[in-house]
Amino acid sequence: MGDNAYKSSLPPYTCIYSVENVENLKLYEPSMLDQEEEQVLPTTEDLAPNAHADLVEDTVLQKRSKTTRQGQHDLWQIGLKGQLSRKTKWYSKEQVEEKFPHLI
Repeated sequence: MGDNAYKSSLPPYTCIYSVENVENLKLYEPSMLDQEEEQVLPTTEDLAPNAHADLVEDTVLQKRSKTTRQGQHDLWQIGLKGQLSRKTKWYSKEQVEEKFPHLI
C-alpha cells in the first residue's frame, strides 16, 4: 500500500473494500443544529442482522426473471442449510428442479 492509503478494520461479512485513499476520508461531525437527543449510529448488527447467521434449512431467498435474446429465464437464489446467508447462489429454474426438488 502507498503512503496515501488507509486500511480500516471492517468485519469480513460487510463485503466492503477496506482500503481507502486518505484524501477521501472525512471526520463524522453531527449537525450542530440538532437540539434533540444525541444521535446513535447504527451498529453492524442493525445494518446486516443476519449477515453472519447460518441458515437453519435449505431456503429460497429470492426469485427473479431475466430476459435475454434466448428468452425469459427464471432465477432462484438458494441458501443451503448451515451456509451463511451471504454465501447463497443463484440457480436457473431447471437447476433448482434437478438439485433442490424439495424447494419447489
